[in-house]
Amino acid sequence: MTTLTATGPAVAFGTAAEQRRIAALVDAALADLAGNGALTLAEAQRLAQAAEAVALAMGLAIVVAVADPAGAPMLLHRMDGALPASTDIALNKAFTAAAFRMATHELGELAQPGRPLYGVQATNQGRVVLFGGGYPCRRNGAVGGAIGISGGTADQDMRIAACALHTLTRDSGLLPEGGKTHE
Repeated sequence: MTTLTATGPAVAFGTAAEQRRIAALVDAALADLAGNGALTLAEAQRLAQAAEAVALAMGLAIVVAVADPAGAPMLLHRMDGALPASTDIALNKAFTAAAFRMATHELGELAQPGRPLYGVQATNQGRVVLFGGGYPCRRNGAVGGAIGISGGTADQDMRIAACALHTLTRDSGLLPEGGKTHE
């Protein structure tokens, strides 16, 4: 048996039961990243179209980024007139939501001083976004991808993302984190 120590109590592993538990966790993570229930390009395009329609109705020019389950970009849609900075922000919102398996505003709450993830924004080469507009999507219990919206206020970006996700959920069975739309 091997004992590892970190900044807390020692963690022992090595028994057959512990090895099976770790193997099951690794298998689940690999299945999640392998695309079990992953967004298709057609679904990503529908998300972008729905988000653009909502943004137009709100009088906003936005950028929509859709990421795969690992956070890699699979679609970038920039409306005419969108701020140049919104491209990077939207990509990073989608990355954050996929990589951390939670909405960016929820991660932001956990990253405040005194909270468990304080300082997390300094990881991942500074790509972590802590304000609203990024949501992971689950299908069959696995993260299928994520959407990131940038161009309005954080509240506007969240509303646009929620509306786009709601549009897609009617047809595909894709759900935002927690199995509910964020309206």
